[in-house]
Amino acid sequence: MKRILFAVCLALVLGAGAFAQFTFYLIDNFENGEFAEGSKWWRFGNVKTEITHNATPEGRDIIAESCGNYSLGLFGTANNWYVGGIGTEIGVDAAEFSRFQIDISGDKELHGKLIVELFDDDNNNFTIEQDPQKNYEAINDDKWLAEINIQGKGFTRTSVPFTAFRDANPGVGNDTWDPFQKDGSGGLLKLQLVLIADKVDGKCALNLDNILLTY
Repeated sequence: MKRILFAVCLALVLGAGAFAQFTFYLIDNFENGEFAEGSKWWRFGNVKTEITHNATPEGRDIIAESCGNYSLGLFGTANNWYVGGIGTEIGVDAAEFSRFQIDISGDKELHGKLIVELFDDDNNNFTIEQDPQKNYEAINDDKWLAEINIQGKGFTRTSVPFTAFRDANPGVGNDTWDPFQKDGSGGLLKLQLVLIADKVDGKCALNLDNILLTY
């Protein structure tokens, strides 16, 4: 019943979109029950993916209710702490947004970190060039990084201000946070989510939902 009420409320919000400006940009919430690998998302490293049917929350849980029916499970075994991750093209003018937001449900035993990587266009060609000889690092554009500690089971909402992201490749690009589609720039072009285990060869698992940019 709660999910039905949430769907009705969401429909009302969407219906009001013609009259009010949205305060977020949805990257994905996986409510189509699919992980569109190849067409929208790519996967790298040892990460495995699985669309999961979310459990009905016990009691009042606004965050869990907002996660709807499906989320994306990520899991895998680390090689020197690194498990791998997923990425997607964004291609949005982020001038009107100030935060990255995501809902995460962890595992009771398999902990770690989620690294959020954002790439902005600095050479005005709507492309992030990468060097396959250097782990596909960006060679002309900025990469911005923030870390999120993975907590236990149950969805937790994390909202990271853009000011908390650090320049992960100084000397590449213009070293300035400017994900704006102006003066020929493609703006904020790409997102990657990288899974890091809490042990050098440990396992890690979590579920992701409601990945978005917001004010």
